[in-house]
Amino acid sequence: MHLYLLCGMAFAGKTTLASALARHLQAEVVSLDEINAARGLFGGVGIPDAEWVRTHEEALRQVGRALEAGRPVIVDDTNCFRFLRDNYRRVAALHGAGATVIYLDRPFGLLLDRLQENERTQARSPVTEPVLLDLAQKFEPPAADEDVLVFPADVAAETWITERFR
Repeated sequence: MHLYLLCGMAFAGKTTLASALARHLQAEVVSLDEINAARGLFGGVGIPDAEWVRTHEEALRQVGRALEAGRPVIVDDTNCFRFLRDNYRRVAALHGAGATVIYLDRPFGLLLDRLQENERTQARSPVTEPVLLDLAQKFEPPAADEDVLVFPADVAAETWITERFR
């Protein structure tokens, strides 16, 4: 039983990695986008801070339930602030589970290209450029003391997972 915290900007590839990792580890995915959508909210167009607090509280409950059941859990979110990652680590510790941050560090230009492509294709929920820019200014990358794995941009998810999680 382990907790994996995906950490990266919008359009970094977190959901793609979460799906592949969940298949490989037979893990449950807790997606804050899905929690928000169920609540009629969409983070990519901006959500008031109070609503984010409620979404994170629900995510923490879901993580706790999965860990209580003995399942590995993947949190699919930007996890853009250290205090959020610390909150998840506290829940993991309460259940005797370890926690690892998987950081998807991507060049901002790539994220903008993906945002613009999404505006054309509408393949996923929208993220506005002002929301992306605000996130980029506030984002707190994980520190070395957080047990961090870096998922590089130039490696396919399945390849990276197979090499790291045997």
